[in-house]
This record gives sequence, structure tokens and C-alpha cells, in this order.
Amino acid sequence: MLSMLMSVYGKDNPDHFQVALESIVKQTVLPSEIILIADGPLTDALDSIIEEFSKKLPIFCHRLSQNQGLAVALNYGLELATQPWIMRFDSDDYCHPDRVKEQIETIVSNQFDIFGSQIAEFEWDPIKPTYCRRVPSSHEQICKFARKRNPFNHMTVCYKRSLAIESGGYPLIPLMEDYALWALMLARDARAYNSPSILVHARVGNGMTKRRGGLKYVRSEIALQKHLHIVSSKNLLHCLCDGIARSFVFLSPDFLRKIVYRLILRRKL
Repeated sequence: MLSMLMSVYGKDNPDHFQVALESIVKQTVLPSEIILIADGPLTDALDSIIEEFSKKLPIFCHRLSQNQGLAVALNYGLELATQPWIMRFDSDDYCHPDRVKEQIETIVSNQFDIFGSQIAEFEWDPIKPTYCRRVPSSHEQICKFARKRNPFNHMTVCYKRSLAIESGGYPLIPLMEDYALWALMLARDARAYNSPSILVHARVGNGMTKRRGGLKYVRSEIALQKHLHIVSSKNLLHCLCDGIARSFVFLSPDFLRKIVYRLILRRKL
């Protein structure tokens, strides 16, 4: 039923990758398969971890000769998956032990096309998160929220593989390819939902707010707002206002971004 889709690349931390895979081993129900895309050459340490966990999990590893970015890697994974549902997971996060079980139950008992959950965020210990990112639950709230902000936590999402492929897969908008795909799927009348439960603990240490800034984010923001205007008929003035506001945050000093994230975009646990 479920293909778990992950991407790993050469600069990923081996210890974090191991913690992520261990959290899958501890699932009360395992996914049917794990499609792991090696986005370019990997270190010996990462290769050793893949070899070790391939003995414990149904991992199919497809290797790209060069690093091509997350969108390209995930689009390869969409084509390689054999199950009707895609479950996303990142290579440095931590799954709640019942995540797969709960999301399979959601598939069986509902008519959603795409759904996710809330996340807790941690710096060092996945069992001791400090903040959370809350997203709306109902379809109507999600569609409204999507006009301004990403309505899903990417690493928690399950979606119909066929609908994602019909929508064109992940657009090549670096750093915001997930938000761009949700817009495409919602434009095709996908039924959406977010569980109020926290099913994934996301790693945010190692200067997360510092990395989420700079001109590369501004360029992607401009591309995203153009995409939203075309795909979801978002008002051009709203695109301009939102793009300016978000770009201001991306170009702000790191200490100011931390304030925005912690006081506005996140909630303390």
C-alpha cells in the first residue's frame, strides 16, 4: 500500500541518517517498500548505513551519478515506486513508532488524496523536542492557509502517487518544491487533511535559521509566487505582498529570523 520515499546526499550527517532509519525499524507496521534515492555520490559512512539497514528494511536504493537536487531526486522516486501511496520522510528526522500504522488507517477509513500531520522540532535529542509547527486540519482550512503559507509539513505527508504524477511531480523550484506540488494537487481538487497528532519529530539544529536565508531563498520565493499565481489564480497583488514579506525575512539577520520562527511561525512545547 505504501512506498516510503526518501532522498540522501553526500553532505548528510551519517549519525542523523542512522537515527532516521532506526525510527523506521521501530515502526509497529512497516511500509511496503522504502524508495531511497542517493542524490549523487555518497560517503563511505552513508553507504555502510544503507548496506546495514537494507538487511532490516525493504530498501530499494536508486543512485544518481550527480547531485541534482531534492525535486529531481523525488521525481525519480515517484516513477520507481510500486505502491499507490507515497509516504515522505527526510533523512535526518524521527518517525513516531505508530506513524505508518496511523497513516494507513487514515487511508483505509477516509477519502483523502493528500494528508499529513503536525511536527515537533528538536535540536539534539529527538525524544526531547522544544517547538512545534502546527498546520490546519480540515480541507477548507488547508486551502485557505495554502494561499499564504505551506499547508503541510513535507516530511509527514502521504499522497496518492497517481495524482502527484498527473500533476507533473515536484516542480523545479529549489527549497519550495513541496509547496509548489501541493498547489498543483489542490488545483486538481485533491481532498486534503492534516492529523492533529504529532507523527514526526523534525531536526532543526545546526544553524537551521541561518541556512533558511539569503538570495537563493529570495529567488525561489519569486518563482513560487509566480507558480501560485498561475496554478491557483492567486491575486497578483497578494503574490507581490507575500513575496516581499517573506523575502524580507529571508534577507534579515539570523537573529531576527530566529525571532520570527520562534514567536510567529512556531509554538513552544
